[in-house]
Amino acid sequence: MDIDAIKLYLQQFFSNSPTVLIGSGLSLGEGISGMGALANHLNLTIPKLIGGELVEEWEIISTKLRDGMGLEDAMAFLKDESKLIPLIVSNTAELILKDESSVICSVINGEKKLALTSLLSHLTFNQDELVIITPNYDRLIELACEYAEFEVATGFINSYYCSNSPDLDLHKFRTIETRRSKSGKPEAIIRTKKHVRIFKPHGSLDWFKADNKVIRTSFNNNHERLIITPGTSKFRAGYQQPFDWHREKANHHIKRANSLLIIGYGFNDEQLEVHLKSKIRDKIPVLLITYGLTPNAQKTCDENPCITYIIAEKENSIVCINGEKYKFEKKIWSLNEFVNEVLI
Repeated sequence: MDIDAIKLYLQQFFSNSPTVLIGSGLSLGEGISGMGALANHLNLTIPKLIGGELVEEWEIISTKLRDGMGLEDAMAFLKDESKLIPLIVSNTAELILKDESSVICSVINGEKKLALTSLLSHLTFNQDELVIITPNYDRLIELACEYAEFEVATGFINSYYCSNSPDLDLHKFRTIETRRSKSGKPEAIIRTKKHVRIFKPHGSLDWFKADNKVIRTSFNNNHERLIITPGTSKFRAGYQQPFDWHREKANHHIKRANSLLIIGYGFNDEQLEVHLKSKIRDKIPVLLITYGLTPNAQKTCDENPCITYIIAEKENSIVCINGEKYKFEKKIWSLNEFVNEVLI
C-alpha cells in the first residue's frame, strides 16, 4: 500500500460518523501531567499532610511506586474507606488544575491552538451530534470544541452555577422553524444545531457535591470535588451520580457506534472496557491514534486486526492496516500532523 492509498484509506474512515473516545494521551501531549508526574506529585505532597496510621498506609503505596508499580495498581493497596482518598483527590486536582490553567491561558492568549480543534470539522461534516467519551477530568476537550465554535453538552444547565439536568441540557440545540407546506398550511420543523456531547465517567475538575446535589462551576469553593482518581473507583460509594449516568451513556453510545475513533487511550479503563472490546469484536471500523501502545492496547490490537492504528516511530509513524504495518514519513500520530498531512 503506497502513501496515497494509505491517506485515502484513512480519509474514508471519517465518512462513518465515528463516536470518539479520548484518553489521557491527548491531554499529556497538550501539557497536562501524566501518571508518572502525578505519582511523583502525590509522593511529595501526601506525606506532609498525614500522621499516625495514615503514614504507614501511604508508605506501602509509596514503596510500590518507588519500585516501579503504576499509580493505578499501587492505589489498589488502599484500605477500604481510607482517609487518604480525599487527600489524593484534592492533590490530584491541584496538579491538573495548575497544568490546565497554563494550557488554557496559552490558548486564550493566542499562543497555542489545541490539536483537537483542527480535527473537529472533519468529525462533524456528516453528523449534527458528535459524541466524545473521555476518562479525562481536565476541560481541554470542552475548550477545543468551543474554540471551534461548537456548542457543548455535558449534562448541566446554566453558565456559572450549573445544575445537573441532562435532559434539559439538550434543549438548547433544538430550534423550531415555521414554514408553509405545499398545501399552504403552516407547519413546524424541529432542527438540531451541530453540537458535541461529552461524557466523563471519571468526573470533571468543575463538578462538585454541594448541599446533596451535583453542580458544575469554575469558581473556587469548599465543596467536595467529584473526580475518580486512578485506582479509587471502588471507593466512590455515596456519590454514584453523575458518574453512573455518564458511564451508562458512554457505554450506550459505544454499543450503538457505527465506528470508533480512539485518541491517546491505553485500554486500561475497567468501566468502559467490556462494551468497548465487545464492540471492537463486532469488527466495526476502528482507528486508534496514539504516541505508543500500552501493553493492554497492544494486546487488543493483536487480537483484533480490524483495528487500524497509528503510532510513533522516532520522527516517523507506523500505520497498521488489517495487520500490515507501513512506514509513514511524517508524525501523523500527532493530531495536528494527521489533519495537515492526511485530511487536508
